[in-house]
Amino acid sequence: MLKLLSDENFDNTIVRDYCVDIVRVQDVGLSIEDIIIILDCSLEG
Repeated sequence: MLKLLSDENFDNTIVRDYCVDIVRVQDVGLSIEDIIIILDCSLEG
């Protein structure tokens, strides 16, 4: 199963027929600072 992290604007209906686990950043308690760190790390590869 593919696990994804999304923001509040993600449309979950586009992946409803696929085997994915989508969690919103707000649901797991991440702040904007946490999101910036995650994005920076993802850009580093």
